[in-house]
Amino acid sequence: MMTDPIHIVTSFDAIGGPEAQARALADRLSALAPTQLWSLRPSRATAHYRAQPISPFGGQMPRGGTLILVGTHFEPGVWLDYVKPKRLIVICNRPSIGQTMAFLTWLERPSLPPAELAFVSKGLKAIMALPGRLCPPLIDLERFHPARRTAGQCFRVGRHARDEAAQHHPDDPSLYKMLCWNGIAVRLLGATVLAPSLAETPNLQLLPADAEVPENFLGSLDLFLYRPASRFPDAGATDLIEAMACGLPVIARADGRHSEWIDHDDCGYLFVSQEEAYEQVIALSKSPEKQKALGLAARQRAERLGGDQPVRDYLDWLCGGLPQ
Repeated sequence: MMTDPIHIVTSFDAIGGPEAQARALADRLSALAPTQLWSLRPSRATAHYRAQPISPFGGQMPRGGTLILVGTHFEPGVWLDYVKPKRLIVICNRPSIGQTMAFLTWLERPSLPPAELAFVSKGLKAIMALPGRLCPPLIDLERFHPARRTAGQCFRVGRHARDEAAQHHPDDPSLYKMLCWNGIAVRLLGATVLAPSLAETPNLQLLPADAEVPENFLGSLDLFLYRPASRFPDAGATDLIEAMACGLPVIARADGRHSEWIDHDDCGYLFVSQEEAYEQVIALSKSPEKQKALGLAARQRAERLGGDQPVRDYLDWLCGGLPQ
């Protein structure tokens, strides 16, 4: 077993993708090396993901070993000059060239080794045009697995996200209303921020981000509807692949990123317009046979994406066992 510690740091400013990715990474690496998950500050998300807040003036911070920074959306702080890591790894997860380059420039200092990069998707790596490794999705395929559907229940569509307005597309409320008024049940985890726009809508549940664990939430759905919208759109799709692992067909926006994981009419559908998304959901709700076929293909795709060998190679590289 490797004896040098591994320190994983991200901002933990919300319950969402980078935070869940950091937690999943810490869980996997803890079997291979002493691993600590760190948060920049105390927060609700820090407690939710069982991270340790950094307190440089209290002497509570990473020291030595391998330092892994998950994301390029935060500024670590003055404590970074005192870590003295042997390796520095940055997991790039935002398709913003300016933001990423500014972050990497900020890390160029005498107290740090050169940053090694990992990218959460092939598309992001191509956008950045920088050398680095691909991160396979760290999906627990036993935790996220197909659930037995209750016969006769209303067709349920949903998605989970950070409970922030920027995470939801401006057209989402009108799409959800159209679906609900046409007999489709919509369940949204991390969407209480949409309550003012969806008041008095039938067949609708808006839940706080930590109201249910993701696998239970996904097990309550028949379809995962994925249309993120934020200042820095997601470059990866852990939540999407978790849904696929649960045997859910996915209907996602055809913007070039999601087609990396979804083949249209194989394990889900890709849409361009609001009308197209609505028609795809309605058509699928009326075809149990198609639901079953897409769901089976989705699970198979998730198993290939999160297979044992790519994950082992990635973790070995993080531990220093494999070259980049």
